[in-house]
Amino acid sequence: MNYRLLAKRVLLGIVGITILCGFLISGLGFDYNFENFFPSGDTETDFFQSYRHDFETDNDFIIIGIKDDRSIFQASLLDRIDEMVDSLEAMPNVVEVASPTRFKDVVVDPLTGRPFEKDLLRWSSTDLLSKDSATVFRHGEMLGTFFSEDGKSIAIQVKHDEFLSKSGCDSLAENSQRVVDHFNFKETHLVGRSIGQVYYVDMMQRELVVFISISILLIILFLFIAFRSWWGIWVPVTVVLLSVIWILGIMKLCGKDIDLMLMVLPTIIFVVGMSDVVHVLTKYFDELRSGKEKIESIKIAFKEIGMATFLTSLTTAVGFLTLLTSSIIPIQEFGIYTAIGVFVAFILAYSLLPAVLVLSKKPKLSKEDRKSHFWTNQMRSWFVFTMRKRKLLLGFFGVLLVFSLIGMSKVKVNNFILEDLKDSDHLKKEFVFFENEFSGARPFEMAIILKSDTLSVFDREVLLELDKLDNYLADTYGAGALISPSRIIKLTNRTIKGSERFNVIPRKQKDIDKLVKLINRQDDGKLLSLFINEEKGISRINGKVNDLGANEFSRLNANMEAFIEKELNNQYFSLRQTGTARLIDLNNAYLAKDMTVGLLIAFLLIALIVGIMFKDLKMVLICLIPNFFPLILIAGIMGFAGIYLKVSTSIIFTIAFGIAVDDTIHFMSKLRLQLAKGSSIIYAVKRTYITTGKAIVVTSIILCGGFLTLIWSDFLGTFYIGLLISLTLLFAVIADLFLLPVLLMIFFKNSSMKKLQKNKRVAEIAT
Repeated sequence: MNYRLLAKRVLLGIVGITILCGFLISGLGFDYNFENFFPSGDTETDFFQSYRHDFETDNDFIIIGIKDDRSIFQASLLDRIDEMVDSLEAMPNVVEVASPTRFKDVVVDPLTGRPFEKDLLRWSSTDLLSKDSATVFRHGEMLGTFFSEDGKSIAIQVKHDEFLSKSGCDSLAENSQRVVDHFNFKETHLVGRSIGQVYYVDMMQRELVVFISISILLIILFLFIAFRSWWGIWVPVTVVLLSVIWILGIMKLCGKDIDLMLMVLPTIIFVVGMSDVVHVLTKYFDELRSGKEKIESIKIAFKEIGMATFLTSLTTAVGFLTLLTSSIIPIQEFGIYTAIGVFVAFILAYSLLPAVLVLSKKPKLSKEDRKSHFWTNQMRSWFVFTMRKRKLLLGFFGVLLVFSLIGMSKVKVNNFILEDLKDSDHLKKEFVFFENEFSGARPFEMAIILKSDTLSVFDREVLLELDKLDNYLADTYGAGALISPSRIIKLTNRTIKGSERFNVIPRKQKDIDKLVKLINRQDDGKLLSLFINEEKGISRINGKVNDLGANEFSRLNANMEAFIEKELNNQYFSLRQTGTARLIDLNNAYLAKDMTVGLLIAFLLIALIVGIMFKDLKMVLICLIPNFFPLILIAGIMGFAGIYLKVSTSIIFTIAFGIAVDDTIHFMSKLRLQLAKGSSIIYAVKRTYITTGKAIVVTSIILCGGFLTLIWSDFLGTFYIGLLISLTLLFAVIADLFLLPVLLMIFFKNSSMKKLQKNKRVAEIAT
């Protein structure tokens, strides 16, 4: 066979595909839409989408906070704020701007008894402004929403078009920041979906470049230390670089942009794809050093390593594909594209790599004395230690297992709205500002669903029950900036009557009906349409709460449900909490189930692969134990360190298991070959340990180093993925080197592996 001609054709095809993928990558974008993280196919998600269609979204806005150390009630300051509102209203995609400088207050003319509007804040006169500010604090409904309790901060809400595209969000965020900066206030803060999306995408773009750069440098360093040959550097790096280009091109071909989950994909492909190449090159160099010709060395390397490498790629892909059990679409897509990337790396390792080896000159490698060879001596030393200290090692791993189980019992499922950002992050600080100065930034939404077509939410009996709920939400649940049908009626009644003692539900239904008509006349029914849909018999309670975490809200919600069941007359309506924050909490409630199912599937599939490979249940258990142990250890660390189980950390276990089992499969594949030659178990384990040990250690170092680059991320989720997977892989290689051989020596009795010896008797291990 003309190997050189075949190699040239393979390279030509690879170059063509790479050029096409490079062209596709030029159009690859970045996307951060947290609504993608809502559970798909879930009744809660379906309800919220219908609810949002009936009213409005709870996140299509920008909130601008302005703070002054003296007071926000200064004529010159309010004048500048009002001028800024004009500029905000003129921006594209802006629907309306809610600013206290534009609010009207309804008062009753003492002479005619008729209501009329006046400005909420009249800063043309110092006396009037002082009087109006006192009214704001006396009534209190705007405190926590538009004014801070200390009177030093004011909030302006900019409502924009619903479901604004990424480019629209980019433009809106840029224009808003430019307008705010133009007026040079002492202290300003901006939050909102468009602000967050632009901020996250910028961070993703920046970190993607950083991760790829650091990964390349670390891989080059590790390869140089391992092989001391430029051959051992540029060939593996070329393979993994092309793997990344191909998978990114495939993503673009499928219409998928890079999101927060897929941001770590290039790093994963870098380190996982490197494993295949390192194992092949290690065997190739060993054959060359033994004096074999180049083509023969290539054939032996790919023949002996081929099946093991395919199985490791398969098990790694299985680990990622088990993420399809998640109900969260970005996690499912992350699993799919990363699994594809793993096989892309395998295909290139078995096409590009042999083609390059065939066409290139035989590398010059030093023939080192076996006794002085660092890796051989090191592996032999570790093996002797392992065989001599079997009981000690079993005891050590047993103690670790006990402590890990204790720590694992402390793991909690919890999440926060901006959990992915560190406390020092700018956007997190902006969020905290609104938490501290106002009623929080986490939206609270509750649907009121009438039980009869004959009922109206403005029936007095219904309003009285809702008023009880309002008081509970404000006084016990901790919700602020509440707007509900009952509060709208009470506020209007107080305004018309001109006294705080009328901040109640009127005693007569006809008086309530008059108030409803008045509200409809004031703004053509716009306010009521945002909170009541009479046609569907559904209404809305809206507010803000501090971001206390899903665990705390689980407790608060349980108490609220008990209150509703005990204190409210439920014959009129049912209540259903909804909203974006609620759906994010539900994601984490599903995590434990999704993770358990995913891990179970991964264990079963990998057990099936190992079972087919060895045809022995005992060997399946021996293979799985060293890889199950690191997962328990990591869970224990998470429990003791107080690291919550959430969207980002839940995927660590299935990913790490799929990758960690690779070294075990390489070890067992080599052991199988040794036993097939008739070697005794002790000699076969020793030869496998020494010859495969180097590749296992080198690939594990590369894997750990590659994932450790993720700890430089400003996203806490990415940080934990890098840290915890690195630790898992480190513990996995320790288990493969110091636990797996011990298990083999203990449990190797009459298994199918013994049949591979073909009943030959050979000498025991050499001294």
